[in-house]
Amino acid sequence: MKATITIQMDNAAFENENDTNGAELGRILRELAENLENGGTLSAGEGINLRDTNGNRVGKLEVSDE
Repeated sequence: MKATITIQMDNAAFENENDTNGAELGRILRELAENLENGGTLSAGEGINLRDTNGNRVGKLEVSDE
């Protein structure tokens, strides 16, 4: 199986002048890791939407058979 994470970083949550060190990206990845640790297993064809602090969908984790 293969896991692919795609995150678009061209919206307001990433444009904050205080986010020069990638704080929003780190927050999204930490939240994803916590969800995976607490949520069990993923099967091929499943995915998890990733959201910024404003609640906008900015990406997705996708699991495939590759």
